Amino acid sequence: MKKIIMVLIALLLGISMIGCTNEQDTSSAEASQEEKVIKEEGSAAQEEIKQQGTSGSEVYQEVKNTKKDEKNAFEKYTKLIGLSKEEIIKAMGEEPSSADEGGLDFSNGGIRVWFGNGGKTANEVFMDSSDIDFNGARIGEKIGEFKNVFGKIVVEDTGSAYSNFDYEGLVIHVQYDPSTEKVVAVYIMKEWK
Repeated sequence: MKKIIMVLIALLLGISMIGCTNEQDTSSAEASQEEKVIKEEGSAAQEEIKQQGTSGSEVYQEVKNTKKDEKNAFEKYTKLIGLSKEEIIKAMGEEPSSADEGGLDFSNGGIRVWFGNGGKTANEVFMDSSDIDFNGARIGEKIGEFKNVFGKIVVEDTGSAYSNFDYEGLVIHVQYDPSTEKVVAVYIMKEWK
């Protein structure tokens, strides 16, 4: 289904680019990839749009968001909770550096992981990158965006400037600047201490 949507998007973008001259600058990496998909898949994209009853721009936006967020969706980091160090290193696909208190720092992923259960399994993942998508909210946005996404706060301390949310049996601990209410970091935890 994702491949079909990508083809639809690419086809629509390719069609919209008709009439552009060689002198016009396009986003070359994106345009090249989209043109390649158009050539490979042909009219399948148009047929999919007709069958789905959606506009090309809607499909394009959906796929664009999905592709961008697949890489940086926080859900993939929730799956690290409970894994061993070896399993996390394999899942992250990079060699970590040591972090304080026995943690691991994955610079490419923009996360730090700490371990419980005698250092055997991950019980806390720290994130401070605005590239990570929290179901539509991002670090750097106001805490209200996280409240809209995650709903009811289970623990809140406005003095210490944090809010905790329940997410599929895990705690999403959101720290923010009390003066601006902008989120500065997010932890995924097995449990709140």
